[in-house]
Amino acid sequence: MAVLSSNRIAWTYTDDDGNNWRVAALKAWTDQGVLGGAAAAATVPQRPSGYKMRRCVVSDGAGHSRTVPVYTTTATIITGGTAFNFNANVAGAITEVTGTSNGGFLREGSSRHNVTKQQA
Repeated sequence: MAVLSSNRIAWTYTDDDGNNWRVAALKAWTDQGVLGGAAAAATVPQRPSGYKMRRCVVSDGAGHSRTVPVYTTTATIITGGTAFNFNANVAGAITEVTGTSNGGFLREGSSRHNVTKQQA
């Protein structure tokens, strides 16, 4: 697979209180249609700095994982097993890999501790 583009776009993040914020999002991720949200208008206020968005963990089963933003609480990515493509370092080269969602999401403001998939 190729490397996913790092182009960013203005995207809408809806917080737990229902407020909409404009954030910079990776277009290659939002184009997958599983993170929720929509393109942000210039009139949507910018998200305050230091504000941790809710996020979800995706992993490919080969030791590569990422936390990805969840722009709405109804996003498809919160369903366990949802496919998601991301860049990872595979054998010393950055390449696109396909992982799956662990299900659910990390709450706004929470830190990431022990959230990767465990193999049986």
